Amino acid sequence: MVDLHFDFENGSKLKLFTPGPVYVPEKILKELAKPNDTHRSLAYQELHESTVKGLQKLLYTKNNCLIFTSSATGVMEACIRNLLNSQDKGLILSCGAFGNRWGQIGKACGKKTNKIEIEWGTGFSEEQVKDVLSKDNYDVVTIQFVETSTGIYNHLDEIAPIIKDSGALLCVDATSGIAGIKLEVDKLDIDVCLASVQKCLTIPPGLAVASISEDALKKAKTVEDRGLYFDFVSLMKYSTERHQTPNTPPIPQIRALNAELKYITETEGLENRFRRHLEMRTTVHNWVNEMGMEMFSAKGYESPTVSTIKNNLDLDLNKVVNTALEKGYRIVNGYGDLKGKTFRIGHMGELTVADVKELLEVLTGIINKLKEKEKN
Repeated sequence: MVDLHFDFENGSKLKLFTPGPVYVPEKILKELAKPNDTHRSLAYQELHESTVKGLQKLLYTKNNCLIFTSSATGVMEACIRNLLNSQDKGLILSCGAFGNRWGQIGKACGKKTNKIEIEWGTGFSEEQVKDVLSKDNYDVVTIQFVETSTGIYNHLDEIAPIIKDSGALLCVDATSGIAGIKLEVDKLDIDVCLASVQKCLTIPPGLAVASISEDALKKAKTVEDRGLYFDFVSLMKYSTERHQTPNTPPIPQIRALNAELKYITETEGLENRFRRHLEMRTTVHNWVNEMGMEMFSAKGYESPTVSTIKNNLDLDLNKVVNTALEKGYRIVNGYGDLKGKTFRIGHMGELTVADVKELLEVLTGIINKLKEKEKN
């Protein structure tokens, strides 16, 4: 049995198959342990510039990329604060809990937003987006690339052009997608593509990144009351002119991110990485079918990075999760309203097909035992 208490000496021994934070590979832990100079040093400037270039390669963009000391939610709030004037209107396209978070942020910031929420487990179609945009004019549209709560990913290649044709700025939360699913920012003309690093990028939490288009920066300069800490204009000025951030960033995480970006782009290769995530998704889907279970995510919208699975066998999911924990594996119950109705398996970052198969073998044993007990 694995000790679940905080280990002051050695750290966690759990094998994480969660939607994030994810398993951090040894090479990243070693990068985090290296000493660094200060955030106003030449060494940091070189690190910052290298990291930005790595992000541009990952996101297929020439846009400058900003580094934030926060989770992705901070950058989501930054989008609302920086891109919507008091007279502007934002459209929130939500297909789950994290899409709804954009709506919560809009209200908290006192901005005019209209949230369109579709059935959880489905993604937005071209027809739905066209219909919504035909009924009103919007200055900014927000959407999830991957909705972590439901395990779906939206086909941005189909719907981003529709949004951009409307004249709106497009903000995409790609937290559970980038570095696991190909996303070509410039090709799709995405104005803000944001993510935190504790998902497919395999870095411990505390850091977020975003590519920012010239149009988004231009708009931000016209917006009053953008705030201080997440001001796009200030952040961009420091990044482009000094290769720094306005305030002290978590340098060890940035060092680790820079190393991971080099690994992704120069060693594993982007296409190989995307293919590996697809193979892990296929492995999970085959297991789901073999076990007589069902995917919660609508067919054709299933994310290559996180699988949300229906509890159609009426299992005690707390027992499933806790028994897996005792064996050293962490998966998670459904998110929010989906707790008890679904469970989620994260297959992202540095995990392999072999890792996923190991987990699924353990889960098979747990589920079969539970089913036997119910029969008796």
